[in-house]
Amino acid sequence: MANWRGPRSSGGTTGRTGAAARVRQQPWSDPRLVLGVLLVLGATVLGAYVVAAGDDTEPYWALSRDVAAGDPVERSDLVESRARLGERAAGAFLRTDQELPADLASLRWARAGRGGALVERSAMARDGAGGATELPLSVRLGAAPDDLRIGDRVDVWVGPSPEDGAEAGEAALALTDVPVVRNGAVVGAGGTRTVLVDVAGLDLDGEIVAALTARHVTIVRRA
Repeated sequence: MANWRGPRSSGGTTGRTGAAARVRQQPWSDPRLVLGVLLVLGATVLGAYVVAAGDDTEPYWALSRDVAAGDPVERSDLVESRARLGERAAGAFLRTDQELPADLASLRWARAGRGGALVERSAMARDGAGGATELPLSVRLGAAPDDLRIGDRVDVWVGPSPEDGAEAGEAALALTDVPVVRNGAVVGAGGTRTVLVDVAGLDLDGEIVAALTARHVTIVRRA
């Protein structure tokens, strides 16, 4: 009969002890992991710096919604928008770090504007001051860009219609670099529409107005 000598020791206890030791080891104590985290953070900071350094846009005021001529200017009408404009065009628009033409409470929109468009300096007028002068133009279908929009700057030419023939004379430039205030829908059998342009500050004589009224009008959008 074999004598009982008690429970045998086995390698299982040693294995469990090693596993417990591995569990207690903190992952942050691994230098490779710490180095990897630092490299990722460094690359993120460097990338953000490069993007910021390469951003040559400027902050301008833009319309948050459509506005109508004569409406009071509300703070909620203005949102910041970043854009890169040429030197000539930049002076016509309001930057967010520039003062408004007057106190906000005394300003009205001098002309209509569409949401998302940058705000021109001339788009605001003091309450009670003269605003935009709108000149209606009767434009035949095909004599203006189909996608003409409020705020587009255009040149206006007058000349003979296609039916008049060459003997009616050549086209002449009547208005230069004027903004579109409204673009009406095409109506009538002749396919004409009324386009309003802002001619505030321009010295229009009767001859020019008569030509714009009586002759064929062609609108060319400026680049």
